[in-house]
Amino acid sequence: MGGDPLFGISTLQSLFLGFPFKPMFVALKPIDYAIILVFVGFMVVIGMLLKRSMNHSTDFLLAGRKIPSWITGIAFISANISALELLGMSASGAEYGFLTFHFYYLGAIPGMIFLGIFMMPFYYSTKIRSVPEYLRYRFNRPAHLVNSLITLLSLALGSGIYLYSLSLVFETLFGWNPHLSILFSALIVLIYTYFGGLSSSIYTEVMQFFLTVLGLFPLVIVGLTRLGGWDGLMQKIPESHKHMWVGLPGGQNELGWDVLSVTVGLGFVLSFSYWTCGFAEVQRAMAAKDYRAARRTPLIGAMFKLFLPFLTVIPGLIALAEYSTEMNGEYNKSFLILLKNFYPSGMLGLGTTALLAAFMAGMSSSVTAMNTIFTYDIYQTYISKDKDDKTYLKIGKQSTMVAVVFAIFTSYIAMQFENIMNYIQLLFSFFNAPLISIFLLGMFWKKASKWSAFYGMLVGTASGLFHYFLYVNNMLSYKSDMVSNFYGAIYSGVFCFLVMVVVSIIENEDETRDLHGLVYANRDKTNAFWDPRILAWGVILLVLLAGFNVVFA
Repeated sequence: MGGDPLFGISTLQSLFLGFPFKPMFVALKPIDYAIILVFVGFMVVIGMLLKRSMNHSTDFLLAGRKIPSWITGIAFISANISALELLGMSASGAEYGFLTFHFYYLGAIPGMIFLGIFMMPFYYSTKIRSVPEYLRYRFNRPAHLVNSLITLLSLALGSGIYLYSLSLVFETLFGWNPHLSILFSALIVLIYTYFGGLSSSIYTEVMQFFLTVLGLFPLVIVGLTRLGGWDGLMQKIPESHKHMWVGLPGGQNELGWDVLSVTVGLGFVLSFSYWTCGFAEVQRAMAAKDYRAARRTPLIGAMFKLFLPFLTVIPGLIALAEYSTEMNGEYNKSFLILLKNFYPSGMLGLGTTALLAAFMAGMSSSVTAMNTIFTYDIYQTYISKDKDDKTYLKIGKQSTMVAVVFAIFTSYIAMQFENIMNYIQLLFSFFNAPLISIFLLGMFWKKASKWSAFYGMLVGTASGLFHYFLYVNNMLSYKSDMVSNFYGAIYSGVFCFLVMVVVSIIENEDETRDLHGLVYANRDKTNAFWDPRILAWGVILLVLLAGFNVVFA
C-alpha cells in the first residue's frame, strides 16, 4: 500500500527509509538518459494537449466525469503504486518472504472489492465531489472540516515522503544531487497536473502503470531464469519465507504478526479505511463516465493488484537467493542490486523510468486530491461560496501549485528530521483508522446522527493515541511496532463505532432529515445496487484471492 493517507507510507517507510543507505553507483549511458527524457516529454505533452479542454472547474478537478472504466481502473491502481512501494515491498520480500503478500491480499484487495460493490453506489449516485464531502451531507460541517483538513495534511506529507524517497534512491544509485532530483521531479508533476488537471493525471497514470510493469517484468524473468525457475527460487530461500499463514496463529513469524492483528487490524480497519475512504484512489472512480463504470473501477484495479506482488515482492526474494552476500543484510538494497546486475544500458534506463513513473503516479494522485479538497471542501464551502465557476477553476490551478510547493517543503523536513516525520505519520494514522466505522455506519445505519461522526472521530483517534501511550511506556507488550500499530487501529475503529452508536441513541434524531442517496435505506433506486455483473466481478476476485492464499499458505 502506498499512495494516500498514511498507513501505507508509514509502513513502507519503516521497511525502507529506516535503513541506512550506502552508495552503489551505476553509470547511466546516453541511451538511458534518452529513455528517461522521452518519458518526461510524453508526460508534459499529455498535460499540454488536455489544457484546451479545461474550461470548467469540473473539467479540471473531476475530469468531467467522462472517463471509461478500464482507464479509471488502471489509474486507480497506478495512483497507489509509488517508488517507495517498489523498493519497500522488495526489501520486505527479501527480509520476510511471502508474509509480505498480506499487504496485498489482506491489506488491499478485500477493501477494493468492498468499495466497488458496496460504497461506490453512494459516492457516485449522490454526485459528491470528494470523500470528505460525503461527511458534510451525511453528518455535519464539523466532521467534514476536520476530515478535510486531516486529509489535506496527510496527502501533503505523503507527497513529501515520495519526493524524499525518490531523491534518496537516485542519489544512492546514480549519485544524483538530491535537491535537483526533488525539484526536477516536482516540476514535471506540476506542469502536467497544472495544465491538464485530473484528466492528465489519470491518463498519465495509465501510461506510468504500463511503464512500471514493463520496467519490472524483465527483472523477475531474468532472475527466475538464472535461478532455474520457480523451483530453483524455492530451494534457495529460507523455509520461513515460503508461507503467508504458517506461523501466524501463535505469532511465530519474523514480524511477530498474529491472526487477529493481521485479519482485523490490517485486513479490515486499516485496509478498508485506506481503500474505501482514501480520496486519492476513490477520486479516480468518481471520474468514471457512469454509475456502473465507477463501480467497476476498483474491481478492475483489484484484478491488477492480485498480480502486483509478483513484480514487487518476488524481486526481493530473487535478490536474497542470488545476491545475499552482496546484500549483506541490507534488504533495502535488494531492488537496486537487481537493477544494477540484471539491466544493461537501455534496460537500465527503462528500469529507472519505472521508478520515476511510479513516483509520478503516486505524487500526481496526491496533488489532484489536494487541489480538489481545497477548492471544493475548504474554499467553496467555508471561504467563498457563491463565486462563478471560473474562480473555482483558478483556485484549483493555484492550489495545484501550492500543493507541489508544500510537498517540496515536507520532503526537506523528511530529509532533515526523519524521526519527527515518523511520529507525524503515526499521528495521522490514528485519524485515519476510525474512518471505516464512520462511513459504514453512515451508509448502512440510517439512525447514525449528525454529531455521531464528529465525536466518534475524536474518541477513536484519542483511543488510538492512548493505546500508543500504553505501548511506548511498556504497559502493553507486542512482538513488534507493526503489531502495535495494527492493534492501535483496532482500538480506534472499535471505540469510534461504539461512540457513534451511543451518541446516535442519545441524540435520537427524527427521520425528517433528507438522506436520499446517502444511506442504504434511502438509496437511489434508479440504479441497480445489486447489479449481477458487478457481483460477478466480486465473486471472481474473491475466488482468485482465496486461491492465492491457499497456494502461498
